[in-house]
Amino acid sequence: MPKKLKILISFIGNNDCFTPEKPGAILSILEKMAFDKLYILYNSEKYLRPASAILEYCRQKYPNMQTYYIEALADNPTDYNTVYPAMYNAVQKIKNENPNANFTISVTSGTSTMHSCWIFLRQGGVIDAKLIQVQRETGISEINFNLDGFPKIQNVNAVKVELTKLARENKNLKEQLKLQYDEIIGESPQILKVKEQIKMFAATEIPIFISGESGTGKELVASAIHFNSPRKDKSFIKVNCGAISPHLFESEFFGHKKGSFTGAIADKDGKFKLADKGTIFLDEIGDLPLEMQVKLLRFLDDGTIQIVGGKEEKVDVRAITASNKNLRQMVKTGQFREDLFYRLVQSEIILPPLRERGNDKILIAQSLVTTLNHLNDKQKRLTESALEKIRQYHWPGNIRQLKSALTAAFVYPGDEIGAEHLHIIELTNKSASISIPPEGIDLENEIIPQYYQAALYQTNGNATAAAQLLGLEPATFRARLRKLNFG
Repeated sequence: MPKKLKILISFIGNNDCFTPEKPGAILSILEKMAFDKLYILYNSEKYLRPASAILEYCRQKYPNMQTYYIEALADNPTDYNTVYPAMYNAVQKIKNENPNANFTISVTSGTSTMHSCWIFLRQGGVIDAKLIQVQRETGISEINFNLDGFPKIQNVNAVKVELTKLARENKNLKEQLKLQYDEIIGESPQILKVKEQIKMFAATEIPIFISGESGTGKELVASAIHFNSPRKDKSFIKVNCGAISPHLFESEFFGHKKGSFTGAIADKDGKFKLADKGTIFLDEIGDLPLEMQVKLLRFLDDGTIQIVGGKEEKVDVRAITASNKNLRQMVKTGQFREDLFYRLVQSEIILPPLRERGNDKILIAQSLVTTLNHLNDKQKRLTESALEKIRQYHWPGNIRQLKSALTAAFVYPGDEIGAEHLHIIELTNKSASISIPPEGIDLENEIIPQYYQAALYQTNGNATAAAQLLGLEPATFRARLRKLNFG
């Protein structure tokens, strides 16, 4: 008798979106419990991006577990009339795909309405599953249905009859529901043009090239194209071309078989295989060496990957590329292949630097503070002095630098972020010129402001990572920042 598959089902909620900085319920469960499959339900298409991020994370950390995300769309996540039929249809789909399985459902992620509907579905016999919950204080626990007086749901057939009407309404809702994924913040003319281009290019299959200075949000634009495209339910795979060793190009991009070379201890799917039917984002394409450019061009021409130690295989991948380098100049100087340039740059989106975006600086800063408040369980706000400083500064590091400055400001006490908390802005140019080696340095308890700022700049404002670079405990690092009177 075949072994029953162990399957975890969960909605994705706001607290699941910040990985790996602050793992939510889904990843917390996977750290403690093993499953053969994970099904992530999303009630709004704004959750497609974090769902895809969890899928990619799980493929790397849990290669033996299959991960999927499926829709359970509901315009109002607190309206039982749309939430219940959406969940019912999703559950039926999962059951049909897995007729012989042991199901576990996490009720933690999602709204209270969704939590109730999981109980309705379980108690009404729609799905036989163990329901679990995740709490910060007590960890994972099973919901007990053996309590005296716990309700039993009767007349399930009558509920299903009503469901027919509700399911039709939910189908109409799905057709009317506009894609809500829009994290590209701004109202400047340049950004409005970018948003129009995203909308136009998302519906096509042509390769897109995104150009712009470092830190302007090229990855965000690439993901917006993917998650507004017909491929949105498939993988979005990100690759930093500058980080791929020429010796491992075929293995990383095309995959390898166990034993095909020294160190190949297991089969591995390459980036293009992982992105099959989805989108691959090749960031910093200008850093790809010429010998690797030839191999990439060969794949783009016929869509065939040659697995190292294996056979050829066809994959269907849409390519989006980006660079902060001038590819046209690189073609002229022989650093980038002309044939590859014309293969990749069929349409181009040019991202403006933050200094040219006017009041977008404030909109982005306020959005970043909202996100950082969620990550840090705080309720900080920007004062007028901070807003004025953000308006006036030229931000050579663009959005990435703005995020670093605000992240560093969160180490200081109080609910207000004032101009006095943004010293990193004034020191960034000096800090950027200081190079800290990957292994870090030993300050021997000496307080050197430039190194503190350089570490924060180099780690995008991550105080913990910056402290590690300097060989300090995070608490010590934050205390010395305060001692320097940066806030």
